[in-house]
Amino acid sequence: MIPAVSADQPESATERHTRQEEFNKSLVEQAFRDVFASDAFDEGAIARYFSPRYVQKTDGHALDFPGFVAHVRELKRTLKNVKITFERAIAEGASVVSIHRAEAEKVAGGRVAVRVFALFVIEEGKIVFCDELTRLEQGAAEDRDLASRAPLPGN
Repeated sequence: MIPAVSADQPESATERHTRQEEFNKSLVEQAFRDVFASDAFDEGAIARYFSPRYVQKTDGHALDFPGFVAHVRELKRTLKNVKITFERAIAEGASVVSIHRAEAEKVAGGRVAVRVFALFVIEEGKIVFCDELTRLEQGAAEDRDLASRAPLPGN
């Protein structure tokens, strides 16, 4: 028989830990919906989910927070109708590991799809680090840099 739990009993460390892990998974998924799956560039949404100390490592390329903002701006300039599908998301402590797929229409014509394996680290309610490997599943050869693409000088 399972013992009754009173509403007056304090939450256990395990329950707090599990709740924090679920929050971290939700934070990552919501960040992708608000930042990437929206056609609008919203620097406020980026700041809501990503720390100013944010560092992203993608396929051997590193971006700091300003570089990441420029990357998102470039994606918004070149893609539309972005759809993110999370196949798996697992949280352990401050880390979230996800396997997700990004699909989009290219503004210049054509489609692109990328499968992503990513590790995120959350601190103080914001994403501070991402290490990801990507695989282009649909698109042209020049789309291989999509996950780390930054604007060309003058754009």
